[in-house]
Amino acid sequence: MEADKKELFTSIKTIRKSDRAYQQLVAIINNCQIMPGEKLPSERELALKLGISRQSTREAIYRAQSMGLIEVRPGEGSFVVSSARETLKDPMKALLEEEAGKIFDFLEIRRVIEGWCAARAAIMATEADLEKIRTALEQMQQMALTDTRWDKEDTDFHMFIAAASKNVLATHIMQTLKESFEEYFRLRRTTIREDKTKKGIYLQQHIDIYEAISRKDSDLSQMKVLEHLETIEEVIIDDLRKQRQD
Repeated sequence: MEADKKELFTSIKTIRKSDRAYQQLVAIINNCQIMPGEKLPSERELALKLGISRQSTREAIYRAQSMGLIEVRPGEGSFVVSSARETLKDPMKALLEEEAGKIFDFLEIRRVIEGWCAARAAIMATEADLEKIRTALEQMQQMALTDTRWDKEDTDFHMFIAAASKNVLATHIMQTLKESFEEYFRLRRTTIREDKTKKGIYLQQHIDIYEAISRKDSDLSQMKVLEHLETIEEVIIDDLRKQRQD
């Protein structure tokens, strides 16, 4: 039976591989090829069959879990709970999950653009650039996560880093993403409650990014941006899971 399940998955060769993996999971569950109560192949087996990384596979599993399609049991594996057709959501939860899908795409683009911008800024940033980044950071320290002013300073922080890269195209790309920043903050305000722990984590990550750039460490600057964006994605998934339980 386990061998038959593995053959249901085909290799993925696309840019957004976690999305394709998620779509395959949904289709297979909806078509009752893996029934509620049955166990999915392991994360390692899925990654091999899909031809993608374990990280992309993990993202697809997390997304299916947040949608209520599967249950992840520590030490046991992932089990199908219900099909998407059977998973009924109220309009607000459905809207949040739809918006979250867009936000995950937004974060994927940010990883590529902002990771590069931070690495480049570590080389190219002037004292004036560093002052702008630091000022936005200092403003954020005075605000709550639920304060709309945080949204502006957070956006400015990342925009100033892009500008510090001295790459006009990268700066323009970041400008076009500003609308998506607003969508992200709107979703975040809808799902989260004020949480000083989260604020502390976000602030420290922004501080780490700034310090890496100011020390002119390209590799570390890029790594700190990627760590920050990974945390954001994990928080969104967790917040949506809590929304489902409310």
